[in-house]
Amino acid sequence: MKKTKLALFDIDGTIFRSSLLIELINGLIENAVFPKAAWPEMERAHLSWLDRTGRYDDYLMKVIKVHLKYIKGCNWHEVSGVVEKVIRNHKDHVYRYTRDLIKKFKRGGYILVAISGSPEYMVARFARHMGFHHHFGQKLDIKDGLFTGKIVTLDFLNKKKILKGFVKREKLNVDWKNSVAVGDTDNDIPMLKMVGYPIAFNPNRTFAGYSMKHGWDVVVERKDTIYKIKKSAILPYEGMA
Repeated sequence: MKKTKLALFDIDGTIFRSSLLIELINGLIENAVFPKAAWPEMERAHLSWLDRTGRYDDYLMKVIKVHLKYIKGCNWHEVSGVVEKVIRNHKDHVYRYTRDLIKKFKRGGYILVAISGSPEYMVARFARHMGFHHHFGQKLDIKDGLFTGKIVTLDFLNKKKILKGFVKREKLNVDWKNSVAVGDTDNDIPMLKMVGYPIAFNPNRTFAGYSMKHGWDVVVERKDTIYKIKKSAILPYEGMA
């Protein structure tokens, strides 16, 4: 049986230069699907991250909670319309490095898989635009055209478990040694450990340190320049507790 090579990509902060969920919530507020009160609930965590006194992951978890709180009772068709607007306006706000990697691996016959903690209905639209073969995101329950506020896939942040389930369902004979995975935070470590070619792209400090320790590639894109970081370039920050 011929082996399949996979190219696994996180989306937010890895391909997309923001968070699909954050842009979606902004769009839902602007289009009066969510109340304006939704934004202040995220603002403190957002400002803490901007001031570098808080972690981006903490900000993102707050965003996820706000989304679940206000999506309950929303009409699917209204939300879907906002999704289309947001994707239309932001679909090309991507990093050049990962955009070009996607094209390269697609030409090379890899099966492209996008996996994200953002809502599946948003991930699906973005993944199709980027040319992925498969995608996974947070699935929400919908009854009679309305969101119930409940998550269907409770393990939506467990990327390793999701990928193992995918491989089993598709009955793939995966060539893990020659497969590749790209992520930007330590939450992506279990996914990257599955493949022979892990890439830490624009990593947070914990992820950068782990990647260097294990000999993984660390790549940073800044403005119009792409850097491959050597171990000696990652210096300790004395101001950190």
